[in-house]
Amino acid sequence: SIKMATLLIAMITFSMLAASTSGATLPQAFAKPTNVDPSLDCALRELALEFAKKLQPQRGNFQSAYDALRLQECGKSIGPNQPKRRTYRETKFQGTALEIYADSNRGNDDNPGTIDKPVKTLLKAVELTRGASPGTQKMIFLREGTFFLDQTILLGKEDSFLTISSYKDENATVSGGREYKFNWKQNVREMRKPVTGYSFVGEGDLVAEQDQRMVKSYSNVSTASDCEAACDKDNHCFAYTHFRKDSDIHPNKCFFRVGGFVKATKCASCTSGRKINIVSTDLSSQNPNTFTSLFINGRRAVRARYPDGNPETSGLYTNNTGYVSSADSWLSPNVYPPAVEIHIASPQRIGTHFPEFEMGIGGPVVMFSPPESYWGLKSPTGGGAATYRVPTGLVYPSDVDFANRTWNHPDTGVVHAFHCGHWGNWQFQLTGRDMDKRYLTFAFGGFQEARGCKTGAEWYVENIFEELDSPGEWFYNATTKVLYLYPNGTLPTEGVGTVLESLIEVRGRMDSPVVNVTLMNLEFAHTTTTFFTDYEVPSGGDWSVHRGGAVLVEGAEHFLLLNCLFNAPGGNGLCLSGYNRFAVVEGNEFVWSGDSGIVAVGTSEHIDGTLGTQPRGNKIIGNLVHENGVFGKQTSAYMQALACQTELIGNVFFNGPRAGINFNDGFGGGNYLMNNLIFNHVRETGDHGPFNSWDRLPYLTKVKNGTASLNPALSNLTRNFFINNYHSTWPIDHDDGSCYYLDTYNYLVYGGYKNYLGHSKTVQNNVYVYPDAEHSIDTPKAFISKPYCANSDGASRVVLPSGWGEVYINNTCIIGNPNIYEFGSCNLDDPKGLIPFTAFNKFYVPKSYIYIKCQDKELSLQDFQKMGYDIGSTVSDPVDTSTIIKWGRDLLGL
Repeated sequence: SIKMATLLIAMITFSMLAASTSGATLPQAFAKPTNVDPSLDCALRELALEFAKKLQPQRGNFQSAYDALRLQECGKSIGPNQPKRRTYRETKFQGTALEIYADSNRGNDDNPGTIDKPVKTLLKAVELTRGASPGTQKMIFLREGTFFLDQTILLGKEDSFLTISSYKDENATVSGGREYKFNWKQNVREMRKPVTGYSFVGEGDLVAEQDQRMVKSYSNVSTASDCEAACDKDNHCFAYTHFRKDSDIHPNKCFFRVGGFVKATKCASCTSGRKINIVSTDLSSQNPNTFTSLFINGRRAVRARYPDGNPETSGLYTNNTGYVSSADSWLSPNVYPPAVEIHIASPQRIGTHFPEFEMGIGGPVVMFSPPESYWGLKSPTGGGAATYRVPTGLVYPSDVDFANRTWNHPDTGVVHAFHCGHWGNWQFQLTGRDMDKRYLTFAFGGFQEARGCKTGAEWYVENIFEELDSPGEWFYNATTKVLYLYPNGTLPTEGVGTVLESLIEVRGRMDSPVVNVTLMNLEFAHTTTTFFTDYEVPSGGDWSVHRGGAVLVEGAEHFLLLNCLFNAPGGNGLCLSGYNRFAVVEGNEFVWSGDSGIVAVGTSEHIDGTLGTQPRGNKIIGNLVHENGVFGKQTSAYMQALACQTELIGNVFFNGPRAGINFNDGFGGGNYLMNNLIFNHVRETGDHGPFNSWDRLPYLTKVKNGTASLNPALSNLTRNFFINNYHSTWPIDHDDGSCYYLDTYNYLVYGGYKNYLGHSKTVQNNVYVYPDAEHSIDTPKAFISKPYCANSDGASRVVLPSGWGEVYINNTCIIGNPNIYEFGSCNLDDPKGLIPFTAFNKFYVPKSYIYIKCQDKELSLQDFQKMGYDIGSTVSDPVDTSTIIKWGRDLLGL
């Protein structure tokens, strides 16, 4: 962080006088559509659960998927047979293996490492395997317990043929944290000064004399001071609201908040207040590290913040978002010198919208590592294209609760803010606060997303001591080494503070790779947040990425990650970096990741990707990734950039802020996606889908046919089940420039086909279920609404051509909107190459009536067929739920 701040100071001219208005608030959207028969929606969700169980039968009744699909609202019970821990996977070797045992509870590093005399640490166990002759199978068994690492375990070429696993039917955890013992003392217990005009307990949904789960009805009291005194005495009350006698709803009523989070809502007849109850413990005798996350009772606790919220369980997808809805304005971005621009004149992809490789170095993208980006260009191309920039601060509204509360050390604070267009989010380290101007000023940050914008949208601030005002929150003073906690029930006696970002790193080179390293049956936990570490813009997509994870693999062949649990990593779970061949990532679970679950990121010599320094030929099979993007919102269950020939098969991805799978570029191609279930994604962003791809920059590879070419090999998406809900617009979002895809036999719910500025995609034999579904009751009804069976935008034959080679055939689409296509470039006199070729599709529409809009005309199916399109296509009345479900069962093999 110090290095980054120094670079910024050296290379920018500050310009903070002007301010810009805030980006629009994201409309509220839901998991279930508002205009689809609820019985059909429930049937689709039941089908999704059945598919999940087929893909991953080891997960029993699949409680997490059942909950995420909200099937209890459909009246479907979960049933028995829920495994309480991962099913152990046996290790099998040909011949014998050197076995070393480690036991964190009863081991000793002076022991020989036998089952009877185990060593204590993982590091010592690894060292004991290094005397074996090359090619020897080596096995480390970790006994039940937690292995707290003092340093990252580095595995090199000498560690080839090494397997690390929990011992049979035991659960070993590899931790990047330090365990601390707590000796609490009361620090503060007081009632904060009350505020008028706001309720801290809601309003219209309260029932006097009845207790609710989060709010308790106290009794009739005539004054707010009586209500406050009663809250002060109640051990469970941490906030109260008193309704005056002139209230139309609850006159002279007192309510306590006893659970959840305070969300201040306007209430003219209300007086509200909070109880501040803080305990502290001095950790100085335990030689503590500065930690960015604290785990108590196995869960990541919440750093003191405003407004209240838990980033694991609240966000723009919940009623109480935990965000301030907007800033009054945003302070202007810093002014940088122009980037040094690279434009490679040859080779080029002639006849495409994105023909040349181009990049900006330095200037406005100096904060990335390396300091280069497509978005550093003065004039980048693509949807909403602009040079990267971010605000330098914000002007907070005058009615925020902390407006008149002094922060003694605002520079400890971290602002989390959404991009103006909700394409991701940023984190900024605060440098100060001006209470008169209502400024929060930023020291650095904003590089956690690649596109940039001069304004942000929703935001919250954390790590401010004075905002420690809600049960379960904590604050650590790194100077005094004192930990503060607002208790949430019984005081904990111990906890874990994060230290390490990476637990295990496998590092070799392309010319000397590490081979056959296996990690299996392990839990990885307690890694630190990474949002203030190095981020890079690896290619021409929208994303920046941190090249790291709880497990990092680089320069390896035949790496195997099997049946492991990544529990709340601070950043990415697994990172496959640079040269990786034939890795298998199978049967793992990634949950509560700060950023993405799995990332695969290669390198290239700008346009030249022929050297092979990328993840290629890797298999991502049968993994469960959910609740990712706790901190980073431009993140996915799986993301790849400068990687190719990946197989993604049998994975279940749900509950994420952006796409479930993101391909940041078209590098090499040759990817194969089959039998994946993705739903509940794009929950906190917009203009995206369960699967997303870009291809703005050409790369020279030999993947297609063994000779150097800018054209990637064909990638195939088949037999996948994607549910397009929350803010998803397209189930398969082939965005800017995407090309050379074959999308076949997919079951795509609540969204249609898309092409934008791309070409050469074939979309056939898919089922589209009500792509005109709406998931919002707000106005506007969605971030972007595309209620069509298919849409293609931006097609052109001029300077930057696109739209050619698109094929949409043999698909089935049931829809309420009779306007089945949106082809923005349709030309009545000469449509060829400007709209997809369509044929042999089946449409199910009310009254068997459809039309195709072309220029200012509404063409009937017969008129469109006379133009040579949709030959053999038919239109019928909508079918019933059982038929729609049968379509899915047939496609998915159920």
